[in-house]
Amino acid sequence: MTRWSVVLQARQNGGIENSRAALEELCRQYWFPLYAFARRRGQSPADAEDLTQSFFAELIGARLFEAADPAQGRLRTFLLTAFQRRLADQHRREHTLKRGGGQPLVSIDLDAAEDRIRTELADYETPESIFELRWAVALLDAAMASLEQEFVAGGKREQFETLRPFLTAAQAHAAGYEELARQLKSSNATARQAVHRLRERFRQILRRCVADTLRDPSPAAVDEELAALKLALAHSGI
Repeated sequence: MTRWSVVLQARQNGGIENSRAALEELCRQYWFPLYAFARRRGQSPADAEDLTQSFFAELIGARLFEAADPAQGRLRTFLLTAFQRRLADQHRREHTLKRGGGQPLVSIDLDAAEDRIRTELADYETPESIFELRWAVALLDAAMASLEQEFVAGGKREQFETLRPFLTAAQAHAAGYEELARQLKSSNATARQAVHRLRERFRQILRRCVADTLRDPSPAAVDEELAALKLALAHSGI
């Protein structure tokens, strides 16, 4: 079941008992894109936290699923549209989940979040561009975490840590592969093959993570979402 189908199930059933764990994981994974959006819209750190927490409280409570349009079929579009409605609905601000007024649904470290705002998002002009970037990074982080879990489950944590820098082109040069071969105690050819397999597996997992956010995860739809992800990252210089 994809995350989008979890949304639709909660919408159709009018309840979320069978979907709560998946929804809570969704909240943990995607809170920062929405927090960053609220901050760039002019909300204070405390108000942005309150808005994000209360938004996810309603999300898990299934009260926001009426807005889920099956025709859209993109989780990022649904979440941003619903969150924009919350920001625009100022009279409901008095009913938000206040800090200390309830059990937080996601762990928000305000100091760390503000550090990320200052260092990563200073040059972004619009809340939408910030959201797109942080959504893309959240997907990359999810794919990386899943890849790491596979290596750890296979008893290969050390190998993963050694290979991880080669997921980007920064280390992909002759001297880098020679050092990698030395660390792996292998030939250069074997080291290059290991990097190739790592990158290919990461691409597969990333496609799966992207598909997880689509109602209709066809190859064409996944390709379209990946193109949007790459565009957001390209604009950021990451």
